[in-house]
Amino acid sequence: MAEQENRAEKDAPLRRDIRMLGDALGRAIQQHEGSIVFATVEQLRRNCKRLRECAETLGHISGTPEEDPAVVQNLRDEISALDREITQIVDECDLDTAIDVIRAFTVYFHFVNTAEQYHRIRRRFVYEANGKSSTQRGSLAALVASFQRNSLDASTIQQLLNQLAIELVFTAHPTEATRRSLITKSRRVAELLEIYDHKAQMTPSQYATWLRELETTVALLWRTDAVRNVRLQPLDEIKMVVYYLDEILYNAIPELYAELERLLNAGYPHDQLVVPAFLRIGSWIGGDQDGNPKVGPEMLLEALRLQRMHILEHYCSSVESLAQEYTQSLKYCSITTALQNSLERDAACMPEFDHELGPQTAQEPYRRKLSFIWKRLGAMLSPVWEAHGSEAVSSRGKGGGVDAEWALAVALGLHNITYKSAEDLLTDLELVRESLLADGERDAAQGRLATLIRQVQVFGFHFAALDVRQHSEHHAAALAELLLATGLRQDDYTALDEEERIRVLEGLLCDPHNLPIHSVKLSDSAAHVLGTFEAIRQAREEFGSSAVTCYVVSMTRKLSDLLEVQFFCKQVGIMKLPIVPLFETIEDLRCCANVMESAFAHPVYRALVEMCDNQQQVMLGYSDSSKDGGILTSSWELYQAQCRLAALGSSYHIGITIFHGRGGTIGRGGGPIYEAILGQPPGTINGRIRITEQGEMLSFKYGLQAIALRNLELVVAGVVESMAQPRVSRGASLPPSWLETMDRLAASAYTRYRRFIYDDRAFLRYFEQATPILELDWLNIGSRPARRTTGFSIEELRAIPWVFAWMQSRYVLPSWYGVGGALEEYIVEAPEHLAELQEMYQTWPFMRAFLDNLQMTLSKADMHIARHYSSLVEDEQVDLSNLRQRFSDEIEREYERTRRIVLMIVQRTALLDNSPVLQRSIRLRNPYVDPLSYFQVVLLRRLRSLGGPLVLDEGEQQTASDQGRERARITYAVLLTINGIAAGLRNTG
Repeated sequence: MAEQENRAEKDAPLRRDIRMLGDALGRAIQQHEGSIVFATVEQLRRNCKRLRECAETLGHISGTPEEDPAVVQNLRDEISALDREITQIVDECDLDTAIDVIRAFTVYFHFVNTAEQYHRIRRRFVYEANGKSSTQRGSLAALVASFQRNSLDASTIQQLLNQLAIELVFTAHPTEATRRSLITKSRRVAELLEIYDHKAQMTPSQYATWLRELETTVALLWRTDAVRNVRLQPLDEIKMVVYYLDEILYNAIPELYAELERLLNAGYPHDQLVVPAFLRIGSWIGGDQDGNPKVGPEMLLEALRLQRMHILEHYCSSVESLAQEYTQSLKYCSITTALQNSLERDAACMPEFDHELGPQTAQEPYRRKLSFIWKRLGAMLSPVWEAHGSEAVSSRGKGGGVDAEWALAVALGLHNITYKSAEDLLTDLELVRESLLADGERDAAQGRLATLIRQVQVFGFHFAALDVRQHSEHHAAALAELLLATGLRQDDYTALDEEERIRVLEGLLCDPHNLPIHSVKLSDSAAHVLGTFEAIRQAREEFGSSAVTCYVVSMTRKLSDLLEVQFFCKQVGIMKLPIVPLFETIEDLRCCANVMESAFAHPVYRALVEMCDNQQQVMLGYSDSSKDGGILTSSWELYQAQCRLAALGSSYHIGITIFHGRGGTIGRGGGPIYEAILGQPPGTINGRIRITEQGEMLSFKYGLQAIALRNLELVVAGVVESMAQPRVSRGASLPPSWLETMDRLAASAYTRYRRFIYDDRAFLRYFEQATPILELDWLNIGSRPARRTTGFSIEELRAIPWVFAWMQSRYVLPSWYGVGGALEEYIVEAPEHLAELQEMYQTWPFMRAFLDNLQMTLSKADMHIARHYSSLVEDEQVDLSNLRQRFSDEIEREYERTRRIVLMIVQRTALLDNSPVLQRSIRLRNPYVDPLSYFQVVLLRRLRSLGGPLVLDEGEQQTASDQGRERARITYAVLLTINGIAAGLRNTG
């Protein structure tokens, strides 16, 4: 009870914020839409809240000594009556009112999400300001405290830091269900909440100004359309990631480094610990071609050019500010000889600009040097240089044909003053810092200048490094076409067996000459593949080799898939580009170590690995493996694959970096990152890791700088702790019986999952009707199609819409199906098995993370709401009779079985009892999500009866029939519900 009261006291500001924002939203609704909409919202809110209360009470007393049959029956009757009343209210709403009510709940969730995020920031500030003796779990402070607790000396810590290589890679599928216009307004709401925390210090005038801005922001957000009217294009997605880089990460990442340095200096004041630039940001946005025909070679270059422009603008602004700050005069300071020599070279290179600076600046060496740096950076932003300059530099060395542009660059003097690499800029900045330190100006050297140096180390001239990804079949098909077109072979390369393919590839890779393809006419698809490698070569020359860091091969299944990419690199002249196999299905995970061993044993591929410093990345696909075999089997196969790969790397003396292709949701491998990292097999991280950050989670993880900082430190702390902790404490010596248990559970869950999802031909029909999967493609949340091909099987459906659709219908099926049956079967077999599973949960980080994630997804699922979606399934076909009942009954039985067994293993009475903050958040959200689900079911039924989704532009609206316009309006309303449910559950795919 005391703990609950303490929690309630801590959350009082959050409840105040939500109530305040809800009241402001209510006023905006009444002002702009009238009282009917507001009254309908309130009635639905009250009814859904009461229905939830009855359901929770029923759940608590059922099967307990307190169970009273009369009370149980009364609760069931009230639930049924409330359910009918809610359905009636929704069904009787006219379409305009329905749309406004849906918008009201959706906007409310944006406010709740923002308030919760800001409350996390507030609680951390209060925690630190109160000088708590304990540190927050997963924080950098806790990490350094663990160093001291475990008596790690400075030498050991420096070794750990030097081994670190962490990269978070942003993806774009889908980029966001939340529009950027809503994200920016939500950020402003968070800023206003922060100001309100200091209300006691406001004057009446300041409070009136604050209140007016809050009301204005809420009203603007209310009148902003939450649905995109046009599908996102790749350039829109690139601009979205640049937004997060610009607004959040440019400052958050150096702040993380600075905090780590501060803590290490405080904990080890007599040691000179150096924190290298081990954390970077990568991106697939602009380079991920797999299944997205809109992303081509030119998009890769466009993404990098846009990112370079933005990072250079940041650098120019930072340098300009430093130049205004560093006004030290030579009368009162001294500079190093190295800085003096640098100034003389700059003056000789830029005599006209030196003259512009004037005699006063000549006496202010730091301002003068920074002004020269600013000029050189500004030259790189010149339209002429931006369009042609660096291309001209690389082409001149090859006898290229851009003489006109080169001549213009020469005439403008740009070719002599622009930085050739980010390392050259770093050299200049380090000269300034070293001179300041030599003259005793430590504070000046460690302030904004140190921040800028760290930013250049991390972001370079590219901001975020791009990966390029393509499906393995495209490489094979393009190579087959090249071999035929050049006359090298008369047969079809793709029809060859693996042994013959490797023989062909060995000949091509060992031949000192390239294929004569310049006069060969290629198909669009083959030209696309070859053009992509040409673009990679150009990008690495124009922006540096760190701008494009690797090539990811989707659906890698054999050695030839890797050698084909190696051939295309050789063909266009790309050196030392790491090739990253992506293993995605259950079978691929089981075979990945064999594929990599064949690669390491092959002399041609091994030579490439040696050129890449004997480092090899291997990407493991969480999303597709989960969709392929279920969450339990996927999780265990991923664990075992990492163990096998680590052992393989050790035997070949090759460092293996696992690239974790995690999704945003549990069903696609998501979940709390800190626990996930600590749950990885011992010896598989060793300081090096890459992790995808899915587009749909960006606003949640990186929408506010303090939240972004927390997410970053959780990753860093998790990786370092996984290296530093004693191996035994993380399960290095697992009992063999536990491994056997997991093998049995995974096999059983796989059989159940595949039998239900894939083996029953009627399941696809049920899925398409009981979820909004067919309507999702109209939401315009990403540029990528929902399916890899034009087929309609579950196999061809991408994992993201698969999970998204089940989340919308509140089944959340991919995140738990098959687990309960496997666990129950194992427990029933022998009484001691339950105790074993309980011990595994208590002591094994992998099992704890898995079951805690399972609790979260089971909490978000709701079989009462799901039953309404099941009512959408039609049973009129004879061979599919009883389709609805058959599948819905099985899903509900498995859900209840899973919930019950999980609670037995974790030894709790309710889901998430061990995570009360998350438990309370989900419970508070559910009654507000429910009205959106009721609306979605009613609207889906109407829309499908009219022929399905229809989107009309303004011109088509004028000529459309009444029924066509109604279909378009209902389509829009359905899309609003999809958006709202995603916001309420904080999940898309």
